[in-house]
Amino acid sequence: MTRLGVIALAGTDNGGTYQYTLSMLQALRHTSGFDITLYGDPANPDFVALGYPIRAFTEPRGRQIASLAARSMHIGLPDPFVSEDILLAPIYSLSLLHTSKPFAFTLHDLQENYYPENFSRWTRFWRRQVYAHLLARAQRVICESSYVKNDIMRFFDVPEQHTAVITAPPLRQFLADQSTERLQETRLRLRLPEKFLFYPAQFWAHKNHLRLIEAFREVADEAPDLKLVLTGKQRDEYETVMDAIAKSGLGGKVIHLGYVAQEDLQSIYRMATALVMPSLFESVSIPIYEAFQVGTPVAASGILAIPEQVGDAGLLFDPTSVSSIRDAILKIIRDPEGARQFGQRGRERMLAMTPEHYGAELQNLLRELR
Repeated sequence: MTRLGVIALAGTDNGGTYQYTLSMLQALRHTSGFDITLYGDPANPDFVALGYPIRAFTEPRGRQIASLAARSMHIGLPDPFVSEDILLAPIYSLSLLHTSKPFAFTLHDLQENYYPENFSRWTRFWRRQVYAHLLARAQRVICESSYVKNDIMRFFDVPEQHTAVITAPPLRQFLADQSTERLQETRLRLRLPEKFLFYPAQFWAHKNHLRLIEAFREVADEAPDLKLVLTGKQRDEYETVMDAIAKSGLGGKVIHLGYVAQEDLQSIYRMATALVMPSLFESVSIPIYEAFQVGTPVAASGILAIPEQVGDAGLLFDPTSVSSIRDAILKIIRDPEGARQFGQRGRERMLAMTPEHYGAELQNLLRELR
């Protein structure tokens, strides 16, 4: 039995990387030959529910800086994973720089190389140093798309044989059907309209809310009964987006729900006319997969790894063009049968992406670390 330590540092505030972590942990239940210990928050109910032994482990920024500085000066620090045989990290951990154990970690994207203006000079320097040191030590780096794999090879000169493209399926809870009564209760409680577009995203600049608002203003002229529903915490670019909504005269047509519980999120996807994903940068978009699971039509940015993810199961548009976003939305609402076919194709794609298949891919990767 191989002792496998999984370093799970992501929390609910980490958005997609937290969902990715849970998906990986669920898939590991479909592997064999591993004695798994989770390093993370023992009070996290999602972690507890998975049934793994949990060792309390955190990595505050001060500890990360100390780990990176020590590595740069060739100073060894105590190995927190000495009792394990191999290690797996869904997001990076700088404690991996001070272990003798073979490890793989996931590098989700290199967005700072595409949109440096969204990152401070310090953040860009920090990410460059972190990734360079970890990639030099890792036996394998996991990425979720060929696009990210090529970026890793391009920006860090990593040999192709050290990379592994393994796409994580989203959590499976959205595959279960919900009753009409449940959907109606959610609609009434959240005050959702009969027809609406859905965009679940934090208010980060690269999520491109402002162009979506401008495009939706033009859509609303043709479809006055259609609304736009947003989620996300009131931080980052939230005030800027709300100001744009008010100036566009869309105050009564855009609904902001804030944080949404998972069970409500499933209902919202099922009731939505379409998911619109205008993001300027995504390695893999979890909302697209969540929409696919319930058969909701998808219109998404035709950039980077998203075309690879969407295939023929959705409409793609240019996220830098307001008219392109508008036209994609209008095409979906004007052609209900075409939209239904997109939804069906998306659901079929998701039925093939199972935790069992993901677990088998992880098992093959982990065998290479022994």
